[in-house]
Amino acid sequence: MTDTVSPDIAPSQYTHLVGLAEAFLRDRGGIAPEEALVAHVFGTSASATMWKPLLRSCLAGNERLSLRPDGCWVLAGATLGGEIAGGASLLPEFVVVDVETTGLKPTTQRVIEVAAIRYRDGKEIARCDTLVNPHRRLPGYIVSLTGIRDLDLVEAPEFSAISSQLQEVLADAVLIGHNVRFDVGFLNAEFKRAGQPPIGNELLDTMGLAVRLMPHVRKPSLERVADALGVANRAGRAHRAGLDAEITAEVAIRLAQHAMDAGYTSFDQLRGLGGAAPRRPAERHARASTVVDRSLLADIPKLPGVYLMRNAQRQVIYVGKAKNLRDRVGSYFSQQLGYTRKLDGLIESLATIDTIVVGSELEALLLESQLIRRYQPRYNTALRSHEWYPFIRIDTTNPWPRLSLSRARRDDGATYFGPFRSARSARKTVDLLNRVVPLRTCTRSFRDARSYGSPCIELDLGRCLGPCVGRTDHDTYHALVKDVVAFLDGRDQTLYEHIWRGLEEAAATLDFERAERLRRELRVAETVVRSQRRIRSAIEHGCCVAVLPSSQANAREVLLVTKGRLWAQLRVADDGAPEDLAARLSRSWQRYVAQASSHLDHDTVDEAHLLLRWLVRQEGDAGQLSVDESTDWMEVASQLLAVPPECLIASYADLPTDGAPSEDEEWDWSGGRTLSDEAMDPPPDAGKPTRTGTRIRAQRRPTEDS
Repeated sequence: MTDTVSPDIAPSQYTHLVGLAEAFLRDRGGIAPEEALVAHVFGTSASATMWKPLLRSCLAGNERLSLRPDGCWVLAGATLGGEIAGGASLLPEFVVVDVETTGLKPTTQRVIEVAAIRYRDGKEIARCDTLVNPHRRLPGYIVSLTGIRDLDLVEAPEFSAISSQLQEVLADAVLIGHNVRFDVGFLNAEFKRAGQPPIGNELLDTMGLAVRLMPHVRKPSLERVADALGVANRAGRAHRAGLDAEITAEVAIRLAQHAMDAGYTSFDQLRGLGGAAPRRPAERHARASTVVDRSLLADIPKLPGVYLMRNAQRQVIYVGKAKNLRDRVGSYFSQQLGYTRKLDGLIESLATIDTIVVGSELEALLLESQLIRRYQPRYNTALRSHEWYPFIRIDTTNPWPRLSLSRARRDDGATYFGPFRSARSARKTVDLLNRVVPLRTCTRSFRDARSYGSPCIELDLGRCLGPCVGRTDHDTYHALVKDVVAFLDGRDQTLYEHIWRGLEEAAATLDFERAERLRRELRVAETVVRSQRRIRSAIEHGCCVAVLPSSQANAREVLLVTKGRLWAQLRVADDGAPEDLAARLSRSWQRYVAQASSHLDHDTVDEAHLLLRWLVRQEGDAGQLSVDESTDWMEVASQLLAVPPECLIASYADLPTDGAPSEDEEWDWSGGRTLSDEAMDPPPDAGKPTRTGTRIRAQRRPTEDS
């Protein structure tokens, strides 16, 4: 044991303490906690609090020793890239990985940069570090975060071109990353697209290690953990895969040393520490089960369907859908109160729960949206305002058409687009087009002489061609109208490229505020165009029949879908006669031919989005057949009844849980008309006026006998 000394003795007189400290650090691999160094230099009985000031005074002027922010003393040269002892003994060989992406969802977003670096005994032995062409434009926040631009990716290889090299670097090694499951999720999605097997390596998460070994670091991002460990300063640097991978490797080595200091001696123990990052202790809140009686779950089946939550007055306050009604409704009882006012109010108002069992998830989704429109539940925010969905209107019958919003589609010869779920997006799109395309915005009729003369300020601002004063000709003006129509219909990119060039010009002249505004507006316009493209696709997709499972035993549901609408739903027995089904389908078809409109309205646009998605995914399935005027209904009926019960389309893989889609999602997940009106009670608030002053009235789908 080393003799203890008094802390009031001058440190210059004890230079031998520096030698003791260096020798100890060298034996420990170049790094040790300050408490361990105090115990070695001043004796195991020494108080760390008392002797730390003296130790720091003794070692302060020594260039070979440094104190890290995490409280560890480090010997010069004990960094990654040199000879690393200590923590490296738990990680003799590993691969560190990092990716940069276009977003957060591996199924819909793409990798734009990947770095995989293989280390052995702390030294780099192999690397795959490259940009990747995602074949899509980068979001603005990704450009700001990473510094990677679209131009940087034009000549970059596709992921499939570098996948083999990447697999070689990853082969048979422990895979380390900061939130490594995020990186692996994107890599597996890309490997799947490239037709290669997924990653099967053992995983070690430095985020999980940091949470357990460095509890004083709040929100353990890579940057915060690296700073706490005294790793390279990343101030002012963009997030890039290669740099982040190198820092993650050094962080992993130093965290492994921390684990050794804490008594962990094997990789298995280290891997147990570096599992999924645990949640921080949260404030305890009362559960919903303390407010609502769990006996409400007693009669709820474990089947797909829709649930209606009612208050003490039997009013429907919430409608939801589920693949498994019992599990979904049961999840409400385990929810913590105190997080959202909406959930607290729903739970406190809940008195009874009714359920409607259906045969498939698709049927549940469609039924849910119809019930929301019928009952207007207080706690459903989505689908309640479908009557407010706006159209974009171009009055092409006018000599000088203009672009505007309209609440309804009229039979006035104008061209309509929509309706659109988001009035805000539609309005921003109209404003953007009116600003970049010099069409008139005034409300003149141009049907008499009073409409001409006295130009408005838009002419002076250069935002109108001035048809009211004869400054433009008919062909020039209508060429712009044609570009706008093609843009909104999603058939032409000319106008899009024009707006994009304006964005690039603003950026080139350092007018970043205008460039950012154009980028945001263009992104909103893209969502509107995608929505219109889906509406057109639904109408052009044609007509078909499809067969689904039924909630009734030994039966099936046959759906007749016409131009994006669910026109009829027929329930037939599995052993039913084809002649009967053929006659019912024929009657429904004749009614469609006599009554159907070629346009979608507020009540059918949500249904059209959903059905189009479903029809495209199930195209080619034996239970889906195209039909037209020349269809032999007897042959169709025979084919539908011949589909084995076990082959019926039962699930909708991308069916979400409760909630409304965001405005920028690629697909809208909202439903349409009622599939089983006869299964529902009359609404208790059927005479209650809505916000528009009209009465709530069920949009009952016509049956084959009406």
